[in-house]
Formats: sequence, C-alpha cells, structure tokens
Amino acid sequence: MFRRPTLIATLALVPWLSAAFARADDRPLAHMVFFTLSEDTPDNRAALIALCEKYLTGHAGATYFSAGELAEDLTGDFNDRDFDVALHLVFENKAAQDAYQAHERHLKFVEESKKLWSKVRVFDSYLPGMVADAIPGPAQGFVGLVRGTVVGRGEGRILVKIREVLKVWKPNKAERPETLVGKTIAVVGRPGAEPMRRFLSLLQIGESIEVDVADREGDALTILELNQEQRQRVK
Repeated sequence: MFRRPTLIATLALVPWLSAAFARADDRPLAHMVFFTLSEDTPDNRAALIALCEKYLTGHAGATYFSAGELAEDLTGDFNDRDFDVALHLVFENKAAQDAYQAHERHLKFVEESKKLWSKVRVFDSYLPGMVADAIPGPAQGFVGLVRGTVVGRGEGRILVKIREVLKVWKPNKAERPETLVGKTIAVVGRPGAEPMRRFLSLLQIGESIEVDVADREGDALTILELNQEQRQRVK
C-alpha cells in the first residue's frame, strides 16, 4: 500500500520466524491499512473490499491477507473507530513488501480505489519471531515420516511444528524419535534439489504437511523425497 515510515513494533498476528531463523534484514513485515470512505455506504464498503481481493491477493512473498469492514458492535474505550475498511497483509520480509508496492496490480488498486476513500492510514511493523527448536538428543539421527504444521517460512526452508512421527525408516539412528513431537523444527530441501525448493516456497503458514525427512544438517531436518502429490504440486 502507500509508503510511510516503518513503525518497529511487536505484533502477534501469526507465528513467525526469529532472528535465529532469518537474517536481521529479513524479518516478517506486517502492513496494516485503514480506509475512511468518502461516502460510507454498504455498497462502497463492499466495492473497496472487492478491489482489495481482486488486486492485493496472491502477491509473491505475502503470507497473510485480510480485508474487512469496521466491527460496528465493538465499542470499547480503546477501540479506534476512525475507519470504515481495514486491510491487513503480512510479508515474508521487507523485500517482498517493496516488490508488492511497485507491482502493477497494486498500482491498479490505488488508481481504481482512490475515488472511494477520503483518508488512508498505514501502519507497518516488523514482527517478532518464533525460535526453531534444536533437535532433541534422543531424536538425533532420525530418519522417517513426520506430520506437522507450517508455522514459519524463510529462504529455502520452513518451520514445522511436529505433531506426529508416522514412520521410522531402517536407516534411523534416533533412540526416541517421538521426542520430536511438539517441537518446532527447521525443514530444508536437499542441496540442488529444485523441486524441493519450489515445494517449500509454495507452502503456506498454517498448512498441514507430511514429509520424509532425515537429521542430516545441524538443527534442521532434510527432506528425503517428495511424495506423488507433492511432486504434482510443483510441476
């Protein structure tokens, strides 16, 4: 959206990467925009939300999107009601937000929507991170199939909250693979494996995945191979 000085703040919209998982200049960035309409009508609110959905969804590096109208029934002492429509986006990093700002679809949104609003306020904030856990000692040397939830994304890797160890394969050397459950572990692809890199880049925060992995690289699990559905996804 529109450029303003960045506000450095703590915001807990969703779980994210930490400085331990991402470079200092690669922190997730929350982008919040509050529109006051020139004429506040249900049709104008719906029209602006529709334009947000048309032009501002699906941008590379955007991991969260929402657009909605003011919650009229929330009237607490600290509720700021000086807006009619709110837009929220979260980007993987500042570079992704910069690319979004210059993208043709974003520029078209500004051009087509500006007739609807009289004031816009923008709040940008860097998000705090989620620390990747170390692989527990009893799980070191693990080789097998795990199920988990994607809770963070970075360049060439993801953070997965392990929910279940589904299979243990013969090369496994871990004494207690189950100690991975409940841990948030970095997952990477094999070096040079382009399909794995693409697969990791397509995963979304909150997505459930099952992956064959091995403890091969420090405190990250390396994907051994993609299953048929995952290979189809990256074609």
